[in-house]
Amino acid sequence: MIKKKILQLIDGLNFGGAEILLVDLVRGIKKSGYDVSVGYSTYGPLEKNLLDLGVTCTNLPRLGRIDPILLYGMCQLILRERPDIVHTHLFKSDLHGRLAARLCRVPVVVSTSHNNDVWAKRFPLGIIYGLTARLTDRVIAVSDEVRDYQIQYTGIAAHKITVIENGVNVQRFSNHENAGRALRDEFQINADAPLIGIIGRLQPQKDHVNFLRAAVHIRSKLPDARFLIVGDGPLRDELVNQAQTLELGSSIIFSGIRQDIPAVMAALNVLVISSKWEGLPVTLLEGMAACRSIVSTSVGGVPNVVSNGESALLVPPEDSLALASACLKILQNPALAQSLAHAGFERVKKDFSLDAMIDKTLKLYERLLESHVAHTGS
Repeated sequence: MIKKKILQLIDGLNFGGAEILLVDLVRGIKKSGYDVSVGYSTYGPLEKNLLDLGVTCTNLPRLGRIDPILLYGMCQLILRERPDIVHTHLFKSDLHGRLAARLCRVPVVVSTSHNNDVWAKRFPLGIIYGLTARLTDRVIAVSDEVRDYQIQYTGIAAHKITVIENGVNVQRFSNHENAGRALRDEFQINADAPLIGIIGRLQPQKDHVNFLRAAVHIRSKLPDARFLIVGDGPLRDELVNQAQTLELGSSIIFSGIRQDIPAVMAALNVLVISSKWEGLPVTLLEGMAACRSIVSTSVGGVPNVVSNGESALLVPPEDSLALASACLKILQNPALAQSLAHAGFERVKKDFSLDAMIDKTLKLYERLLESHVAHTGS
């Protein structure tokens, strides 16, 4: 039997929720017997993870948001690979990949909508995105909130959208206590010092300024508290300057990109998600899998994953005082911290497994391929 071929297209391979999800999905697809390859525009360290899996990766040069060079490169790649399915991720790859796949007569085209992105509310980007979604056989939304958001702001027809929630490999985050202690030693953080961390790309969506302002409030109550910012991005210099302006000094650590996220999680007392908007953040699921106490803004799909006061503490976006107060509440109440962490772990283990996400995606692929054959006879 000839293996079915799947081409995944994504904007880049830097560390981010969608990118990590792609690597996990590709691993599962390959394990299930499909032939899978990846095309991307912006180089990132996750390419090595894919190459280690034996996956062919192709860099696709691009110029701007609406880009004929990128479209041409995708068409060339599709004609060379001849995939049965093209699956696109993130704005540029969705926009150009859908059109390229249809121009090259790919049997099945799928996109994943990972986020409630603010551009969807802007004319004409939301309209253009919704129009190109008509070229897909299905759009996967990572949460009910993302589905509803896409219907409202981009006009994607409800029947085009299937919700498949993000998943995480829970086992990957177990038994990393020694690695967590080693990470604290690396950054000269006392074993007893409260450590509050945020993990994510340094970009406006994640609202690291909110985190830094909350750090000032926390430090005024707990002077030995330390704050770890994991990730990199276009706002790095601006955030470093902001930390200096707020006089956070040596209490704040910018670690850059780390590949040892389970160790990072094990080192933290509190994981913070301070985002202005989200879909269903992979970092949230990873923190739950690592049995961490979590404080998050109540945005996107977050409230459907964790319940305020039961499996996490939720606060309004852009409210640094509320964010700080929630962190302090956990740090000053060990019983609450343990209860939140345990409930979060049980929730992610039961309802957000990586195997379930991969299985649902593969079954969707199979249904769409069968439907194509039924309609075309080929």
